[in-house]
Amino acid sequence: MLLDLLDADFYASYAWNAQKQAFELGVSVNLDAACVQTYERYFQHRHEERLPHWLLRGVHPVSALISHRELMRTEIYNEFLRPFGHYYGINLFAFDGADSIGDVRIWRRKRRPDFGNAEVELLRLIEPGFTQALKRTALSGTPATRAREPAKLSPREAAVAELAAKGLADKQIAQRLNVSFGTVRTHLDNAFAKLGVRNRTQLASLLHAVEALRHPRTTH
Repeated sequence: MLLDLLDADFYASYAWNAQKQAFELGVSVNLDAACVQTYERYFQHRHEERLPHWLLRGVHPVSALISHRELMRTEIYNEFLRPFGHYYGINLFAFDGADSIGDVRIWRRKRRPDFGNAEVELLRLIEPGFTQALKRTALSGTPATRAREPAKLSPREAAVAELAAKGLADKQIAQRLNVSFGTVRTHLDNAFAKLGVRNRTQLASLLHAVEALRHPRTTH
C-alpha cells in the first residue's frame, strides 16, 4: 500500500473536471465520511482563486508550495485539515498534455516528519502509471456510465434527490416535502451513498443520464 511505502496516515485521490472546475470521483483511505463531505461540499469551492497555484504538474510537498507557518493561518487548515488530523502533506498532480486530470494527496499526522526528497522520488516513480490509470478509468467512472444500473432509492430518497438535482436548497426541499432539515440531509446522504456520487452536480448528471436511458430520443 502506498501509505505504508510513504509511512503516511491519510490518502485521497480525485479526478479533475476542468469544465466544472471541481474535483470529483474521489477515493480515500483512513478518511471518515465527514472529512470527505466537508471537503467536497465546501472547502474545494472556497479556494477556487488559488487553484492555479496548486495545480502544478508532478510531485510537490505542500510545504514547497506554502510554508507551514502560512498554512496554519488559513481557513482550510484551521477548519478542515487540523480538526481531521492532517499536518504535513504531499501531492501528485497528473496531467494529460497541458491539462490537469487528477491527483493524489497524502498526509501525515502532527508530530510526524515532513515529506522530503525520498518520498518525492518514490511518488515520481508511480506518476506515469497513475496518470495512465486515471486516463483509462476517468470515463468508466463517470456518473453517466454508472447510470446503466442505478441503485434503488426509497420513494422519499428519490423525491429528495430529484429536487436536489433540480437545484433546490435543503431548506427549500424540507418545505416542499414538509419534513425537517435533518431528514432532508439524511435522505440526501443516503442517496449519494447508494448512487455512488459525491455532490449535487454528479447527482444531477446521473439522474439526467438515467432519464435519457429510460426515455431515449428517437430520430426519423
